[in-house]
Amino acid sequence: MEKGRYKYFIVVQNPEKARFCKRYPYVNKREWTDPSGVFSPAVCKSAEPDANGIYTVDTEAEYAKEKLARLNRVVSKSVDPVIGPFDSVQDAVIAERKLRPLSDKEKLAQADANLKELEILRREKAENELKGNRNR
Repeated sequence: MEKGRYKYFIVVQNPEKARFCKRYPYVNKREWTDPSGVFSPAVCKSAEPDANGIYTVDTEAEYAKEKLARLNRVVSKSVDPVIGPFDSVQDAVIAERKLRPLSDKEKLAQADANLKELEILRREKAENELKGNRNR
């Protein structure tokens, strides 16, 4: 894969809500026949996220400009929890993790970790104060 060929948009999932998986149509053309008799079939394409919540745009594919424009509009309107574009999946996942709200379990785990760290700091502070009083 060449660098820059793919653009990634990722969904910021809220663990307290249902999984966000919305399709965005970017091409919708009716079938028609031009005056010279050339038939053009109907085309309807929509962007949808994969199992990881990532919309991928192959910039060299057919209708890539339309798909990229549609997803950029979604991001600019800020109505849906989609962010991007990113040049790599890693960048997209890192940005999503920074913005994603924590679940109740994650909040409890974070609070427990903070409590343990606070206990250690208090113990160290008390030991330092005792050492300081002994040196006087």
